[in-house]
Amino acid sequence: MNIKQAAETSGVSARNIRYYEQAGLLTPARNPENEYRIYSQTDVRALKLIRMLRTLDMPVEEIGTVLNGTLPLAEAAERQRQRLEAEQQKLAAAESFCRELADGGKSTDALDVDACLARMSAPAPAGGWFTGWVQDYRKMAAAEHKRQFTFTPDTAIATPQEFTAELLAWAANCGEEIVITHEGMTPRFMLDGIEYRAVRYSSHVRNIPILRVRCEVCDPAAVQADVEPRRLRRQKFVHEVLPAAVLIVAAVAWVITWDVPVWPDKTVMCIAAAAIGVAGTVRAWWLYWNDKDE
Repeated sequence: MNIKQAAETSGVSARNIRYYEQAGLLTPARNPENEYRIYSQTDVRALKLIRMLRTLDMPVEEIGTVLNGTLPLAEAAERQRQRLEAEQQKLAAAESFCRELADGGKSTDALDVDACLARMSAPAPAGGWFTGWVQDYRKMAAAEHKRQFTFTPDTAIATPQEFTAELLAWAANCGEEIVITHEGMTPRFMLDGIEYRAVRYSSHVRNIPILRVRCEVCDPAAVQADVEPRRLRRQKFVHEVLPAAVLIVAAVAWVITWDVPVWPDKTVMCIAAAAIGVAGTVRAWWLYWNDKDE
């Protein structure tokens, strides 16, 4: 089909189609007789995808990396979500400032312009202490999940070839794409542009050995969360003790409703619940924390 037909089918104007071609997002075939562009169904689908992503205000350069496969769509969408979230905060701050100007009723002569400019140039609050804490916690949890994960292989992994096959099988099962950069009994692979090192180890459940594979990022700085160091340390602590804390609170709330003496019955049960919660957290952290196959 010609450019007019491609524009009608995709909903993208002919002018924008030419722009996307100049930007390298689209390369239609040419008629060898007259050098006119010939658009295929694949080109039309690419135009529809471009139209969808541009509707989300995704930059043209980033759309190009999605189309050529160098940037996964999920990662590009997450980047755009963060940009939109930041823009939303700016718009909310601007709306609040406009409301103050409207309610203040000051004239341009009475307005302290320097104070207004200083206030507008200062970083906008992230929605309060709690909202900022939650946002930073999400960043930290995502970074921790990328930093290390484990899975259970289907074979005993006796050779480097078997190790490579297990890694590829895990990636296919999770819908991920990995590239093996180094084969061996401690292989390395690339996942989402990050290099990982894989090692095998044995864990015991009820004295039964279970072979596991732990994948750790080679460069921890590549997945470091953009969070203030002191807050990051506190959030990592919360991240690890939260399961135990929830279990202990629930157990204590359940125990205190019993009509039994505080000492020793309720006290012993609370101590036992706390010990179970702590032991469960240690076990989860040591063996299964951030496992993708659970």
